Amino acid sequence: MGSTFIIAVVQRKGGVGKTTVAVNVAGELVRLGHSVTLIDADPQKSAFAWANPRRLRFPVRHHAYSSARITAWIKAIYTSGTDVTIIDTPGDLGSVSRTAIELADMIIMPCGPSSLDINSAKQTLDKIDELSRWPGAAMPRIVIVPTRVDAQTLEGQLIAQELAELGHDVGPVLSYDTNFVRAFAEGLTVTDFAPGSAAEHEVRDVVSFMLTPAQAQPAM
Repeated sequence: MGSTFIIAVVQRKGGVGKTTVAVNVAGELVRLGHSVTLIDADPQKSAFAWANPRRLRFPVRHHAYSSARITAWIKAIYTSGTDVTIIDTPGDLGSVSRTAIELADMIIMPCGPSSLDINSAKQTLDKIDELSRWPGAAMPRIVIVPTRVDAQTLEGQLIAQELAELGHDVGPVLSYDTNFVRAFAEGLTVTDFAPGSAAEHEVRDVVSFMLTPAQAQPAM
């Protein structure tokens, strides 16, 4: 099979910004000179809809997951033909998410500031830990990204500290910024839609954090 660095964007709860993270991380990696394929593995096809105006600088492919054709699905991931393949998973921990976790070299887990989001993050980490204990499995680097953060609220001020207690790398925050919503409406990454904005700088900070290797973890 081909060689590509696989990033799975995973969280069992919907509405935490998985697609926003997946699309904008892909865009920033392309800006830095990487070739990237984004696989939309979510039946809602949010990333595919984002790409519909054909203005993104990377391909977005929707590959429907089928247990009867799991080998073909995995092959499509490994043979994307690009340096990096990002998998945008559904808001659950079903077969798609579990397979993506097993394939991943890195997992990005977006997490909003609510207690429901944080509890869901804990459940997601439990599932990742369970899968990593299977024979031959390795624990990928996990980067938790606080999303939709309002620094003016108590929840927004405490989220990084709360997430750090989960025992994994916590990246810079992505704020509750309307530029992310508007970028989706225009079919662009926030870097192309609002260059120089706070939102663009936040995405750059997240990707810079991702590209800084953790100890004993694979580097891209």
